[in-house]
Order: sequence, then C-alpha cells, then structure tokens
Amino acid sequence: MNDFFIQPARRPLVSVVIPSHDYGRYLPGCLVSLQRQDIGADRLEVIVADDASGDGSLELAQRLLPGLGFAAWRAFGVPRSGRPGPVRNAGLALASGRHLLTLDPDDALKPGYLRACLDALEAGADVAYTDFVLARGDTLREVRLGAFRRQFLANQNILAPTAVFRRELWERGARFRAATAYEDWDFWIQLALRGARFAHVREPLYYYRLHGANYSNAARREDARAKARIVLDNAEFFPSWTLDWARGVAQGRPDPMPRGVIPVLREHAVVGPLP
Repeated sequence: MNDFFIQPARRPLVSVVIPSHDYGRYLPGCLVSLQRQDIGADRLEVIVADDASGDGSLELAQRLLPGLGFAAWRAFGVPRSGRPGPVRNAGLALASGRHLLTLDPDDALKPGYLRACLDALEAGADVAYTDFVLARGDTLREVRLGAFRRQFLANQNILAPTAVFRRELWERGARFRAATAYEDWDFWIQLALRGARFAHVREPLYYYRLHGANYSNAARREDARAKARIVLDNAEFFPSWTLDWARGVAQGRPDPMPRGVIPVLREHAVVGPLP
C-alpha cells in the first residue's frame, strides 16, 4: 500500500474521506472546495483512498495535499475493488475526526456546506444533509430535498449523495456494503436503524456532477437486485410484504416497481411468477 500521510496535532473537527478511481481530473477542484470551507481548512482531516487508479490520481493527491493547509491528510492506495463502498470504509477506518463525511472526487462543496451541517449537528442531529446543485456539463439545476421521514427512506433514497454524520454511528458498526450497488442508500438505512436523527438543511450547498462515468449509472443497471439486497440486509427496517417482494426479486421474479423505488405499501409489493 502506497501511503503518504501527516498526523494531526489535535483531533480534527471533520474527517473527509474521498474514494477515487481514475478521477484525477476532478480531484483538484474537490480539494480546493474543502480548503475554502468557512470553518477553516485547519479543522479538517482529508483522506484520499485510491482504488488502484491508472491515471496518476494517487500521486496527484500526494502532491496537492501538503500545500492546502489541512490539519491532517493522508493518501493511500487499496487493491482494486470496483465499488466505492469498500474504498470509503478503508478511509473511514483511518479517520480521527469528531464527525465524518465521504465525498466523491467529481463533486465539490460550497464554502458554507460544513458550517451549515455542523450547526445542524450542534442542534441535535446525528446526520445532516443539504440540497444540492446538479451539474450536467454546463447546465446547473438546483435539487430540493424534503425533510427526513423513515417511511420515505424505505421507499426511495431521499438523502443527498453525501452527508455529515457523527463518528459514533461508525463506531456502532455502520459500514458501506459492496453487496448492493445503492451503497449510500443502504448506509443511510443502517444509520437510521442505529437511532440516528436526520436533519435537512434547506439550501443547495454542494455540486453533484453527473456524467457518463458516474458509478450511479452502473447502479441503475442493477436496480432490482440492488434494491432487494438493501431490503434483505436491513430486514427490520421494512414491513413483511416488502421482505416478500425482495425475496421474490432475489429469486429472479420481475420487479414491478420503477427504478430506485422499493415498495412499502402492501398493494405495491406484488411478486410475479418466475420468468
């Protein structure tokens, strides 16, 4: 493992884990967005976990990180996984901050993102998420999310792709799983099962870049199986009829639900015959 790091002199307020695979072209902008956070770069630990990139992403991170003023930083490689979840876990396992955040390198935070999320945590939340700006090429569109509801999360992934959460949730055993392509949705459900209180910040405070190489594109192709895996791995979060639906889909039965939607109402959890 090629591992370059500097240890923090004091415990960072937030540890930011960036999983990367061949995203070196986006990494400088992502890191600068962290440097410009209005809580100060010197309160951040930044960890880049590289999934066997072939574009020099790891070496680029190792060149850039020392000059950005972070309290601590680390850049290391892991054996090729092909999924961001295990790479995030590898970075989170090394994080020392009071609060944790995973951020994909093709995304970027607005300067007020961390301050707004930390204010929500200070007010009593365990997980804070914001609205975001969807960037597709030169086109920008604000995406407004709703307040957290447990049943809504069971039905669809209602959170943004990234959120700040207390490290106690990680210490209670929540992990990103590679068994489902909807790894972030599965993770938010794990946090909810551990009693997390979610807060929605009603302001679009980061940029989510949409492009042909997004991992989420592959996730869409695995939609039915990925949703069923979420249900089966978090059975206590769902009603019995949703579990029946998931078992049927896992056995190869057709999924009648739209992409990205898990049935939580009994009348929707219809399992058809095997094809």
